[in-house]
Amino acid sequence: MNDHTRDPGVAPPLGNPTGWHAAAGDAATEDAADEGAADGTDARLAGGHWEHATLRRATEHGVRLFNAGAYHESHDCFEDEWYNYGSGTAESAFLHGMVQVAAGAYKRVDFENDAGMRSLFETALEYLRGIPGDFYGVDVDDVRATLRAALDDPTAIDGWTIAIDGARPEAYPADYEYAEALDESH
Repeated sequence: MNDHTRDPGVAPPLGNPTGWHAAAGDAATEDAADEGAADGTDARLAGGHWEHATLRRATEHGVRLFNAGAYHESHDCFEDEWYNYGSGTAESAFLHGMVQVAAGAYKRVDFENDAGMRSLFETALEYLRGIPGDFYGVDVDDVRATLRAALDDPTAIDGWTIAIDGARPEAYPADYEYAEALDESH
């Protein structure tokens, strides 16, 4: 784990996605996390940590901003975090792919440029190839399926939102503040 991507203040997931490490040595809490806490136990209280907590934070902000139609701000969240990882890592590929997803949506929605969207989505699919379907809580399988559909019919992304932890949340004021702080730091 990279020390610069640690942050104990980043909340745990609702499930047990790739990138989350459940608390070691407690089989009951690991089973609860794996089963989605079917017995009513809140798996988030079981302990554990994100391999790269800053990636999760950027992903949460980026997904919520995307879902609110703030594609430029979403792009910035993913791009800023992408710089923490070397090429060839799953983290870098995921973030680079999500940068392309946000940029492609921005091209279509703000500029009605479907050719630009297609080009960016083709690149995103290359980066997202081989990324686990639940990476850091994002439903990457749905992202890939939607991108493929949009290559044939760009309207497939009209109104589309990205799922994280099984929900499709929209942005909070804190998400916009996060993106604005990124802008100010550059």
